[in-house]
Amino acid sequence: MVQNAEEIQTKNVNGKNKTYSIEFFQGAGAIICTYKGEKRNRENLNQVPYIERYGGKAVQIIGCLSLVLGIAILVGTVRIMNYLAELNFEESIYTSVFLTGLYPGIKICSIGNSLLWKAGYVKATRCKRCHRNYAYEEREEPDVKEISTEDSYAVTVTRHWRCKYCGHIDNSKSPEKIKAYKGLKEMKKVTGEVKCEKCGRTEFNFEYRNPDVKEDPFGTTVVETTTKYYKCNYCGNLNITEEETVYETTPWDFL
Repeated sequence: MVQNAEEIQTKNVNGKNKTYSIEFFQGAGAIICTYKGEKRNRENLNQVPYIERYGGKAVQIIGCLSLVLGIAILVGTVRIMNYLAELNFEESIYTSVFLTGLYPGIKICSIGNSLLWKAGYVKATRCKRCHRNYAYEEREEPDVKEISTEDSYAVTVTRHWRCKYCGHIDNSKSPEKIKAYKGLKEMKKVTGEVKCEKCGRTEFNFEYRNPDVKEDPFGTTVVETTTKYYKCNYCGNLNITEEETVYETTPWDFL
């Protein structure tokens, strides 16, 4: 591939400024974006029993147990509701049982689901020098690299670690379960919705190529980022926009 151009752009996504280094490759239609990501929040992980002793295995075990317990509560709630319905209990009792069992069941499932998604990250925190589990701490924001073509989209995250026990420094790709795939472009005109970053015009017709979709389910919520591409009708500049959507995970997301 022959590099055609490189740009530095700053975009505001949900109130957060992200600075991108964007490379365009002639002929291949490839766009490579590199930028600084965010450190992971370990608050929930720090509460997992024996995580410093067993690392990722502890997270997987607690995650599986939580998921099984949550599903058992949900199934039990449904059976109790069916039983109450057969006996023609008052609607208020029926509703109370439904709410009492539904919320904790979904909550416990979400916690288990979240822990299972984090297992790969925890395994990566095992120190390569002293071999202690859950030893690495992030010393700076990670480097994120996104490679987008007409037909494919991939995301890699390189995290910068420092062992809290022996001080070992490590920079390695993090095996995180980020879903990256191509979406479908909308067939509607976007006149006035997008402003060209080069000439300032707003007269665009349609999306230039299929968007890139990235789903990060690290926590109990999923952050979905959609990157869209628009080509200016006047100066030919390729404009890139980002939209973030946050939604709750369900008990079945990991299965």
